[in-house]
Amino acid sequence: MKTLLEKGANGRASLPLDKRVAAGLLAGRRVPLPRHLIIEITSSCNLRCRMCPKTNHSVNTAENNVMSWDVFERLIPLLPHIESLDLTGVWGEAFLYPKLYLEMLKTIKAQGADVYTISNGTLIDDDLARQLVGHDLNKLIVSLDAATPETYAGIRPPGRFADVLNGIKSIGSWKRKLGRAHPRLELAFVGMKSNIEEFPRVVELAHELGVAQVCLQAMGEYPGLENQSVAAHFKALGRRLFEDGQRRGRDLGVRVILQPPDQFEEDRGERNLIEDRRGYGKQCHDLWDKALIAATGNVLPCCASPVSMGNLRDSSFDGIWRGPAFTRLRRQFLSGEIPEMCKHCTGTAWVEMSARRDLRFFFGGLLAPRLKRRVKRKLKQYAPLRWAKRQLDRARRK
Repeated sequence: MKTLLEKGANGRASLPLDKRVAAGLLAGRRVPLPRHLIIEITSSCNLRCRMCPKTNHSVNTAENNVMSWDVFERLIPLLPHIESLDLTGVWGEAFLYPKLYLEMLKTIKAQGADVYTISNGTLIDDDLARQLVGHDLNKLIVSLDAATPETYAGIRPPGRFADVLNGIKSIGSWKRKLGRAHPRLELAFVGMKSNIEEFPRVVELAHELGVAQVCLQAMGEYPGLENQSVAAHFKALGRRLFEDGQRRGRDLGVRVILQPPDQFEEDRGERNLIEDRRGYGKQCHDLWDKALIAATGNVLPCCASPVSMGNLRDSSFDGIWRGPAFTRLRRQFLSGEIPEMCKHCTGTAWVEMSARRDLRFFFGGLLAPRLKRRVKRKLKQYAPLRWAKRQLDRARRK
């Protein structure tokens, strides 16, 4: 069976003829709506974290904006089709605008989508914690890159370590008071030379706070912050401390994971680059599975993209998602001409292409999740009828 990416006469990867129809379906007007959305409530932030591109003014969305309700309203017709939604700040802090956040949360939950939020956690007071629990936020990921106030202050100025811990404790307290299981609490830890020694202790702290998972994330470097990424320069140290944290997590009932999972493999490289890409490609589902809505209304393919596909103030989401800009980008990706922003993405590794990988990409990653969602919707739709039939059968037997 031919692979999706084959070498043409010009030496570049190209689609075999028997796959062009499939490529047309995956790139054209019949592309299904995305399963996930990222909504940037605001691009403003109350912290100036050392490892954040925003501190270096190198982010891909316009700074210091707040999404208007008019822009958000244009997404409401899309919400019934969405499985999960990241209601966050992307490069900002969502809880800077708690009233706007809570109104969006209530509106999204009313449409049945799962909602999660990534936050620095410094602005979660007791009242906000109560409302996050009461409005059934599904998951809250708190960025906590230290186990001590001193290390935290050096990484995330002018944040206070105690404020973050108090916010997490308040959420746990309200979950117990209201008898709720949500939001599921997770911690994100960016692996830096200055903090990696504290990673195992953060796992222990997660257990004390009732946190379900800790994720060790690879740090991306930029000018002015070189030689700090553990994933790039200190793989053996990072692997050892991750495994130490993972062992403690198993003992304490805390899940400990890596993102990306291969960051400590020796051949991954500093930014996941390879010199000779012949026979290699990237298999990323973001162009089909998700979109980022910036506070300005711009629709971006992912959090790494600097290019807008269109603006919700001018077009509907459907018109943008199936429009010419997205279509060109998908066709370029499928042809093997990996876009420049994708070449340098550290989140998706270069892989050697094969027929098995093609099948996994098309069916396992794109088609199967949508079929599964459709089946679940049907089962949910007819669940009351099945319950009524069971009650009727039970009554007849009596």
